[in-house]
Parts: sequence; C-alpha cells; structure tokens
Amino acid sequence: MTEMEGPPNVPMDGVLAGQPTLDDRVAGSLAASGWGLDVASVAPLNSERDQNWLMTTAAGRRYVLKVTNRDEPPGTVDLQIRMMEAARRGGVVVPGHVPSASGDPWREHEGHLVWLIDFLPGTRLADLPGAEGSVLAELGRVVGRMTRALAGFEHPAAHRRLQWDVLHAKTVIEDYRRYVAGHGRAQLLDRCLTGFEERVVPRLAGLPRSVVHNDVNDHNVLVAADGRIGIIDFGDAVHTVTVNELAVASAYAMLDKAEPFAVAADLRAGFERERPLTGDEQLVLPELIRTRLAMSVSISAFQQSRNPDNPYLHVSEAPVWRLLEHFLDVDDE
Repeated sequence: MTEMEGPPNVPMDGVLAGQPTLDDRVAGSLAASGWGLDVASVAPLNSERDQNWLMTTAAGRRYVLKVTNRDEPPGTVDLQIRMMEAARRGGVVVPGHVPSASGDPWREHEGHLVWLIDFLPGTRLADLPGAEGSVLAELGRVVGRMTRALAGFEHPAAHRRLQWDVLHAKTVIEDYRRYVAGHGRAQLLDRCLTGFEERVVPRLAGLPRSVVHNDVNDHNVLVAADGRIGIIDFGDAVHTVTVNELAVASAYAMLDKAEPFAVAADLRAGFERERPLTGDEQLVLPELIRTRLAMSVSISAFQQSRNPDNPYLHVSEAPVWRLLEHFLDVDDE
C-alpha cells in the first residue's frame, strides 16, 4: 500500500462518531473543577468534530475550553500544544496553553480529553471581506514564519492518516463525490482530481515535507487592532508536503474576492519573504489550492449527510464552489 492509497486515519463513515455532546453547564463545571476558574459566562464556539467554549471569568479573563473527539488518535492534544510552543518561539502569535490546577496538560471526561488555552483576541479574517493587500501579505509572512518555525519540528502524532491531508485527495474526493448534489459540480471535482493526478502526483516525491498547521482558513486567522495576525486551531496538524500550508491559506483567503489570483499573489509574496518556494513547489501551488477547495466541498457534503444540523460544516461551501468554477473558467479561456 502506498501513501496515496487506503482510507484516512478516521474511518470514512465514522468521522463524527466520537464527537462530544456536553452542554454549557458541564463545560463550565469542568473549567471550574479542573482549572479553578471562577466562571461567569460560557459560550459555545464552532467546531467540526470537537467541542469548544469561550469561558469568561468574573474578573474578565477569557479562555477557550476544548473537548476532543473521543476517536482522535492518542497524542493529538500533545501535538497541538507542542506545535503552538514551537510556533510561538518562532515569533508567531498563537494561544498559550494553560495547565490544569494539578499541573496536568489536560483532564479526562467520559473518554474525552479536556484542555484549556488562552483566548486570542482579534477579528476573524472571514469578517474582514475588504482586507487589503497589506493584510494579506502580512498573513503570507506569518504563514511563512510559522512554516520556518516548524521546519525541524517532529512529533509522532503528526504522522497520521488524516482525511484533510492533501496526500489523500484522490481517496477523499472519489469516496465523497457521491454526496455532492448536481452533475455539474461532480464534474468540477473530476476535473480538479485529474489536474492533481497529472500535475502534482508525479512531483510529490521531490517536494519538501514537514509538520504543518494544515487549516489556516479565514476563520482561524485573527487580525488584532494593531494589525498583528494570530493563528488558532491546530487540530488538523499533520506531516505532509510543506507547500500545502501556503496552498490552504491561499484557498480560503481567495474566497469571494473580486481578484482572487491577486490575493494568492499577495500571500505568496509575503510567504516567500520568510520561506522561499522551491521550483517544484511553485509549479504545484496553483493545483494544490484547487485541490484543497475540492476536498473541502467533498468532505463538507459527506459530513452534512451525517450531521445536517451543524452549521459549521457548510460555513464556506457556497464561496468555495464559486471559486472552483472561477478556476476552471480561467482554464477554459
């Protein structure tokens, strides 16, 4: 079996099977008992397969309580904590990890690992539709800085078979294609997959690899009042082709932009100020952007079929389809 074959680490039909279902009261109680927080308010936050809450104390301090999916591979929480530490040492703004009152990195509740991080203030990039080139170039620099900071980072939990890893694009798109409504959209996915197989797969062996965040989407990028950019949510981290970090960030930053390719150029320029691309990375970058978009709508279609009441699962679906169509319109010109 090659790394391009076989199912991702999480079974295709069990992606959401271990998702926690705690209520606000239990979450607040866990924060109080495990971390000694004087919780004044609890507010749920969106998540694909875990649960997160914003905890505000009586003194006004804010934290995020995270409860992991029971089916997450062992070591995933430790991976995220170590990655955030490495990124912070490299000059990237990320949340700080808060040990429990007993000094443990996490607690356990009904088979779920529960952990706490600082709340990172800022406005989501998704809520800044008019973000200018300077903001996007700075995002590119931050992504490049994070890539450089993680270049020598290693963790056994990062070597996992994750459905969001671009190395499994063929398996994911082919398996989830049937959940996508509309013959025209299915054909779009077929064309994306053909491009990936023809222009990316032959170059995979020569592409640099490292542990990457793998989900620098517009909801995981926070822009502070002073313009500093922070990155949150390391839950999809994986060891894969390094350039896919920039591809993912570009794919989501391009959504619903009047000039999406100019956006991608701004990000790339900022990225290369911190970490220049190799020749092969330059060649595959456009195809990797398109592949991420195709994987996003494919996975979203499957997850909605299993959990139709979770609005987070289709938060970017419509703009992703529009951008995919734009990509292929350009190809046809």
